[in-house]
Amino acid sequence: MVIAYDEILDFVTSAPTLAQIVAFEHSPTTLERVAYLVTEDMAGTLLPEERDELREFYQAAELIQQLKIRAQRRLSLNHP
Repeated sequence: MVIAYDEILDFVTSAPTLAQIVAFEHSPTTLERVAYLVTEDMAGTLLPEERDELREFYQAAELIQQLKIRAQRRLSLNHP
């Protein structure tokens, strides 16, 4: 499992508020790992398991983006 998924699972199970969901950011450790993977991918030196890890990060990022969009919509409905 990718660190990003672990972060999201830990975050979601902490029962965050809508505002906390909107403000969620991945940890510096995760962002550093992703930067490394992207750099290696651009250089053409990414290993197959690293490619899978990068793909999983992108999926996790899409999940958190959708959570943020829905949380922001709910916040907007509650505060016209």
